[in-house]
Amino acid sequence: MPWTNYHHHCKYCDGVGELEEHVQEAIRQNIGSLGFTSHSPVPFDTTWSMKEADFAAYLRDLEAVKSKYSDRIEIYKGLEVDFLEKWPRQIKSWTDRGKLDFTVGSVHFVKEFDDGKPWEIDGTLELFQKGLREIFEGNVQKAISSYFALTCQMLERDKPTILGHVDKIKMHNSKFPFFNEADRWYRDRLTETLQLAKKSDVIVEVNTRGIYKKRTSEPYPGIIGLKIMRELDIPVCLNSDAHHPSEITKEFEQTVKLLLEIGFRELMVLKQGQWCFVPLKGLV
Repeated sequence: MPWTNYHHHCKYCDGVGELEEHVQEAIRQNIGSLGFTSHSPVPFDTTWSMKEADFAAYLRDLEAVKSKYSDRIEIYKGLEVDFLEKWPRQIKSWTDRGKLDFTVGSVHFVKEFDDGKPWEIDGTLELFQKGLREIFEGNVQKAISSYFALTCQMLERDKPTILGHVDKIKMHNSKFPFFNEADRWYRDRLTETLQLAKKSDVIVEVNTRGIYKKRTSEPYPGIIGLKIMRELDIPVCLNSDAHHPSEITKEFEQTVKLLLEIGFRELMVLKQGQWCFVPLKGLV
């Protein structure tokens, strides 16, 4: 059975390479269904989001590769859209503007510094420490709770197709022990978020990027989150969050084995424009 991937970045944001390079490599890596999800434009400067002026070209390029390779791979038109507290309807807006096939909804920014600049929670370790110190007075529990509260707002107000890297705020724990994922308060916040994801009928991605970039030893979400998701019977898809063609299926086999051990039996995939379940065992 071919692989699938619905979280994928190219030259239009912080990824590298032309769309055609990515498609050719996806075919080589036995991808049967690929969704492109450049970071959507946001209403402030970043080093990694698509420029609004490039959106039309992104859509044209997607249509071109979709047509050219239609006999070899299914290509889907998506975006990774940030949920922003001050601009809470970005997912619907970009979906409508681009007539997108799907969206990945993510939280990368939590609150603001005194100068109005949003705090990027998955930037450098130094930036994470600065936001924790200056915005939350060093209270990591308050910061994490704010992150999950924003995720819940997204699920309630501007629901995506796929919930992206739901626990990515743990990213810097491998460098500095900011919090313990086994602590009751953390498990409670994560559980509440995943319960809402189940109620909202979204797909939750299992994202391998943290593993192959050596930022975590587990996917996003980690084993704690995956076990909660299995108990809640939340549908999942497997994504690599690739930013380079070589990363399209990174750590997929290892992660499928982990999912099988936890008790997952199916993945959600797009086939001929419809989401459906496929058995995990067919992938390893």
